[in-house]
Amino acid sequence: MRLVLTTLVEALFRVLFTYDSLGEENVPARGPAVVAANHPSYLDPVLLSLQVSRPIRFMAWDALFRVPLLGALMRAFGAFPVDIRRGKGREAYEKAKALVQAGEVVGLFPEGHRSQTGWMEPRLREGAARLCWETGALLVPATIAGAYRAWPHHAALPRPARIRVRFHEAIDPAPYRGQPEEEALPALLRELQRRVDRSLLPGVKADLRMAFVYASPAPPPRVHEWAAAILLVAVMTAGGRAAAGLAAAILYVGYLRLDARVLAQSRLVKWVRNLSPILLLLAAGPALLRALGAPRVAAGGALLAMVAGALFPYLYDRGRTALAFIRGMVLVLGLEAAAQCLCPSPVGPHAALALYAAVFAAGARTVFWRYAALALLAYAVGVPLLLGWTVGTALHLLAGVAAAGVALAWPFRGRTSSLARLAPTGPIG
Repeated sequence: MRLVLTTLVEALFRVLFTYDSLGEENVPARGPAVVAANHPSYLDPVLLSLQVSRPIRFMAWDALFRVPLLGALMRAFGAFPVDIRRGKGREAYEKAKALVQAGEVVGLFPEGHRSQTGWMEPRLREGAARLCWETGALLVPATIAGAYRAWPHHAALPRPARIRVRFHEAIDPAPYRGQPEEEALPALLRELQRRVDRSLLPGVKADLRMAFVYASPAPPPRVHEWAAAILLVAVMTAGGRAAAGLAAAILYVGYLRLDARVLAQSRLVKWVRNLSPILLLLAAGPALLRALGAPRVAAGGALLAMVAGALFPYLYDRGRTALAFIRGMVLVLGLEAAAQCLCPSPVGPHAALALYAAVFAAGARTVFWRYAALALLAYAVGVPLLLGWTVGTALHLLAGVAAAGVALAWPFRGRTSSLARLAPTGPIG
């Protein structure tokens, strides 16, 4: 049961959070141990358990075990019930101690509650240190980086973010057991916090930088955003619908100005702005094809699903990489319009957009690139073969390759925000 459950949850977490765990070999394969970690989110017991072969026994409120299904899931992950009412702390500690003495791995969060800031709080409870000092069990520090950004204490639900768990080399309590309790326990906690903070603080600082970036003023209209508006006007004018094209472009530029000067900024608002040129051109796609005299796209729903899937990994990637992809997407849509003029094809957009996304993912080594590039390449070739390959399809494939080459050779250097200099320069965690 536990193996099946952890396998399914790990697969889900790898997609939602690009989850990974390092150093799980530092958890002893047998014998007693105490795992002590920072506590940034509700996800933490699961995050610590997924790649460790042994169950980690975490304390949990006994009332939760009476909830149908939830109680079974908690037991499958190794949690054990404790009474959290005032005055029952000693009883909970004795349960944990009995498990350690029985040779099991017990997990504790020395902060005692979820972090309010993402940092590991300086004042730690001594339960984990005391367990090791009294029983001689190894103390395994663990760092959870990125979980605060995924599910901070003030959020009702989690959101996509990069999460990394790192188990550090175990602390042997033997040298401390000869010291008085009042010296040994603070010393053990200091060493625990030192090891956790060493890998936690860079991620926390990056989270703070990103919070500033999301709240900072939006930039004025960027080159690729102007290009999307100009492409819309040019194609609609060529098809004799200049007024409609101009009206749509004016509304879009008005939105860009409104975002730069009026709208309160947030993560969602910034992502809508970043995606806006693609959303504009895809929404206008049927009208643009009619203006070009090109056939309607075959299986349009599949095309939109492919584009959404190709965009998904950029939720996790660096801002400039994501914007370079979006800028290249505007270019490939422009080249695809030209290809439709030369070789009209209902499957051309499938070939051009999917191949562009595949080549860019492989060239930029984006998140999930090994899987994404292969899947998108198969889509770029397979869907046109299924829906009606023609000799002219090669021109649409060439449009995708050309746009990817330009996007990779011309890195995005524009403004992501007025505080872009604060953004992290590498992956979080």
